Formats: sequence, structure tokens, C-alpha cells
Amino acid sequence: MTTTEHPLGGEHFDVVIAGGGPVGLALAGELRLHGVATLVLERGRPGEGEPRTLMVHSRTLESLDRRGLLTEFARAQERLPGLAAFRRDVDDRGARGHFAGLFLLGRHTAEPAEQPHNLMLTHEVLTELFGQRAAALGAVVRHGHEVTGLAQDDTGVTVRVRTAGGESEVRGDFLVGCDGGRSAVRKGAGIGFPGTDASLTSRMGRGTVEVHGGGELPAAWERTDRGWFMRMPDGRIAVVEWDAPEAPEGPATAAELAAGIERVTGVRITLTDVDFVSRFSDSTRQADRYRAGRVLLAGDAAHIHFPAGGQGANLGLQDAFNLGWKLAAECRGWAPAGLLDSYQVERHPVAAQVLANTRAQVALMRPGPQVDALRGLFTELMAMDEVNKYLTEIVYATGIRYDPGPDGHPLAGTFLRDLPLTTADGPTRLVELLHPGRPLLLGLDGKAGADGLRKAAAGWADRVAIVPADAEGVGAAALLVRPDGYLAWAGDAPVTEEALRAALTAWCGPERPAVG
Repeated sequence: MTTTEHPLGGEHFDVVIAGGGPVGLALAGELRLHGVATLVLERGRPGEGEPRTLMVHSRTLESLDRRGLLTEFARAQERLPGLAAFRRDVDDRGARGHFAGLFLLGRHTAEPAEQPHNLMLTHEVLTELFGQRAAALGAVVRHGHEVTGLAQDDTGVTVRVRTAGGESEVRGDFLVGCDGGRSAVRKGAGIGFPGTDASLTSRMGRGTVEVHGGGELPAAWERTDRGWFMRMPDGRIAVVEWDAPEAPEGPATAAELAAGIERVTGVRITLTDVDFVSRFSDSTRQADRYRAGRVLLAGDAAHIHFPAGGQGANLGLQDAFNLGWKLAAECRGWAPAGLLDSYQVERHPVAAQVLANTRAQVALMRPGPQVDALRGLFTELMAMDEVNKYLTEIVYATGIRYDPGPDGHPLAGTFLRDLPLTTADGPTRLVELLHPGRPLLLGLDGKAGADGLRKAAAGWADRVAIVPADAEGVGAAALLVRPDGYLAWAGDAPVTEEALRAALTAWCGPERPAVG
């Protein structure tokens, strides 16, 4: 296509994000909290794409709470009565979800997560909510703009963009690929995507089902000796086959889905008034690096896997919360050496664990008597508190602890649970202090400690919220809380000025002269 004049040409942004799904838009919102000029380029139009329902897990809900968004997202679920009713039914049965179709997660006696329930929301609603937030904070979002290539140098990235009106270029200091498993950004940056090919074929669709010749489709999930049939709370039906005939060329069809259902369940159906039909597999891959110079990856551009347990969207959103403040610090000029690279250091192993557990779930879902025996053993194991807690934490990401660093404090690297606090302005909660998305230095050592805290941290007050407070049962006299809710550093009493300044320098860059 010939390059033509286009309104995008010549514009410059701090960060360009390829992909306007939930991950890209969540990242845009995080960047805008710090005043970073952000452009989101989405090739599709609003509302386009396959209807999908996504499970929003505990750690993501905790992150939303730390931005003041949780209530809004919970209300959105109530606007989807079928999904809300299904989630309540799962909760009432005493299980939060499944591992390989064994609906036993969450049945342990350990302390529950801060957000012990999941939300069920459609991909469209998640995109709408994150998009509204990003736009309200000042991000520029443009639909019908497909990123087709890139060229980077020492000062930034030139992004090639295709629209209905022609091709153009836009310049950004950084480019983040949130553009899915076939990411043009990943390919353009020369980042490898090793992994394993498909071992199964899944087909999914939604429409009016008519059963022929007697029989009845399962009401929910059912494993047979030929595969799996799954009925979702939003009306979608799906079939998973390990030894299916080779998929035909082109998009999936209603007849193809119906044939797969008949092979797995023995029930013959037709599907009419079809919303969509799609085909997917268990191809499992992870980018060999999340950063190449000024190009970074998040979400499905960085990792793909079988959608067991609804982990994919949550994994991507947690990428965005981890990356957002670090990339903003780099753009704003206060990031210490290595902060941006810590995005890969922290998130790559988390995704690798998700890929491992989804591979394990696929293995446990296979038909056959050997797997029958393995599923029986797993059912017994999941009745054990320690095993159930471990599997629940890896699926819902609540067991993550990042490297605590040389400090070695037992709290460092953990996700700090919400705390009731009393400050000079009155009672509050930890999550409310994190709404602006800034690092938070909490002093919990009384008035004398508060005065010393403010004095020692004055050179970081332009980027760190410094809050003396009273709280019970914390286990430390001072806490440096990252914007994503994880603890960068914790200090026991007496907190020395040297230790405090070292922690602030390591995580928040060099001090600057205090203003005023």
C-alpha cells in the first residue's frame, strides 16, 4: 500500500501501545497516572471480535482495589445476571474454581485471600471499563490502526501503522506490544517465541442448539472417553478432542463444531442463529525475553497457553500493573538502574509457572484409563489442605513473592494485604493510599519515627507518598510499598536513616532537593 498523508504522521508519544484489549488499556491507564503521554493503537473497531467470558481472579481484584476500581468492576458483573448467578452457584458449592476440571480449588482451611471470590466479566466489558479509565486519564486511543512494523534506535521507536486511509508512522520513546499471540511487535523486535505445538483441538461457539435423534447434551462439563464437552454460563458450548480429524482450512464453522460434539458426546446436534464459532489449541509458548531495547511485551504477545482456569487474562493484566509504574519511572527520569529490566526478571518466571500448570491440566484432562487413575489420585491430593492451598495460589496468583533482595526481611517481595490505618488525616485503608499509583512509604514507628521518616525521605517526596500512620500487627516499623502493591522493602525498629535512604535509592532513584 502506498504511503499517504494521515493524521497520525509526525506525532510523538512517550509510549505507544500496540493492542487495545484489556491489557493494553490497563497499561495505558497506569502510565497516565504518572503523566506519561500514551497512544494506544488497536486494529479492530469497538465491539469487534469473538465474544469471550473471562474470570477475574483474586490478585487482579486486589490490584483493582488498589486503584479504586473494584466496586465499578463488581457492579459491571451484576449487569450480566447469568454470569453473576453462575459465580454465586460456584461459591455456594464451596469451590472457587477448577484444576483440570476438578472443581475443588479453594477448599482449604488456610487464611482466605483478601478477595476470596472471582468476578466473571465479558472481554467486551473489561475492554470498555479499562478503556474508559484510560481515556479519562488522558490516553489517546485509536481504533482501526494496525501496527505492521517497527524500527528502533537509541532514542526511540518508529512504529509503522496501517489504516483504511493508508499507511503512516508514529514515534514513541518506547513501544509495548500487547497485540496478542501473533504479535507484530514481537516479530518486528526479533524476539523468539519458543514452546510446544498443539496436541489437541478445541472448538467453541454460541447459538441455538437443536438435538436430533434423542439424547441430551450435558448440562455443564463432562469428560468422556473421547474428549471433553463444556457448557459455559454465558451460553457458549465447547468441545476438546485429542485425536480429532485435521481441522479444515479457513475459519471454524457451526457444522465443524457440531461434528466435534457428536464425536465426543454421541449426541447429534445442529447449531443455528450462530453468534460465533472459533477454533483454538493448547499451543504453549513464551517470549524468550520481554524487552528488546525500547520494545517490551505484555499479555498474550509474551505468553500463550491453553485457557485452563481462566489464567491468561489475569496473567496479562498483572503484567500491566507490574510494568506500568516501572516504565513510567523510566519515562519520567527517576527510574534507578535495573528497574525496567526487573519487569522481565519478575514476570517471566510467573508466566513460566502458568504455562507449566496449564500443560499439567491438559495432561490431566486427556481421555483414557491411565488418566482416570491420575485424576482419582489428584482428587485425593486436593482434599489435603497444603496441596489445595498450593494449587489455589498458583491458579489465582496469590502465592507470588518476588525476590526480596539483599534486605532479606520476611515481608519484602510479598503482596501487602490491605490494612486499616490511622493517619494525621484520620482513618483510611492501605488500598486508598495506593489509588494515585505512586510508591508509598509508610512509617509505623510513632511520632518520633514519623519526624525522622519525613526528614530522611524528603529528597524523594516528588515521587513517593510519605505517610506516617498507626497500624496493628504489621510486623515492621516502616514499609516501602510499590505501586503494584508488592513490598519493595520493610524495616524493623529502630529504622536507620541509612537503611531507609538505601531502599529509596534502590527502588525510586536518586534523591532530589526538596521543594519549598
